[in-house]
Amino acid sequence: MAITVATQKIWHKAYEHALTTITSLRNHCDFKYERDSKNADTVYILNAVRPTVRTYVPGTDIQRDAVDATRQALVIDQFKYFNIEMDDVYKAQTVPGAMEASALEGARALSEEGDKYVAKLVKDGVEDGSIGTVAKFTPTKANAIDKIEEGFAYLYSKNNRVTDSYWLEVCPDYFKFIRPSLTELLTNNVELARKGAVGKYANAYVTIENLLPKAKSSNSEAEEDVRCNILRTSHAIAFVEQIKETKAYDVQDAFSQAIKSLYGFGAKVVRPDEIVVLETTL
Repeated sequence: MAITVATQKIWHKAYEHALTTITSLRNHCDFKYERDSKNADTVYILNAVRPTVRTYVPGTDIQRDAVDATRQALVIDQFKYFNIEMDDVYKAQTVPGAMEASALEGARALSEEGDKYVAKLVKDGVEDGSIGTVAKFTPTKANAIDKIEEGFAYLYSKNNRVTDSYWLEVCPDYFKFIRPSLTELLTNNVELARKGAVGKYANAYVTIENLLPKAKSSNSEAEEDVRCNILRTSHAIAFVEQIKETKAYDVQDAFSQAIKSLYGFGAKVVRPDEIVVLETTL
């Protein structure tokens, strides 16, 4: 007769983590307005107005224009949090590290909220027509690169320079067709690797993105949604991280410990002429 009463059940001494979402949309934004956001809920971005150039006729009076500027508001109105607790009894009787593992997952989830918000801004821009597009197509080996060049041509027509640096953010189904055309692998560049770059095409650093938005196509006749692959400069979208706060605390009305974290941020498409969306079938 087999001895079953002595069979052991042993818990592994660590906690496994889910695969993190492949996303870096937030990292490709302009963070220069962050220093102005302290103790404020809105940052006003000023844009100089180009003066009128007129023809001068010798011996005649000249006209003057008042110095003028426009402004746009970057509102910091996104606030996300998590709050977890663990009873002291359970903590004493559980494999160590549960709270820490859960808090790490929470931190990753909060970070993804920033990427999701950038995706939402792009979606809204495509649907309201404020962001230009390369009309819906199905990526193939034959057209994948040509469509990227079409995107570059659009940006150049808006006076973006050939010498500028760009981010090309594509879904996995698009990436597989452009991968053979990447001219540079960035395995040794820590900073670019941190921002998700897996290669380079022309002046664009290429990243794979799994949080790219779905939107109604710019083609009003199209009934289906499209995937928004993005080609942009790092100045197209401004992003401000105002609050990144994590606190461990004792719960007052229980024998437990807790960890809470708050993430406050805001973002805005501040230079719509520096971004174009390549609409692909889903």
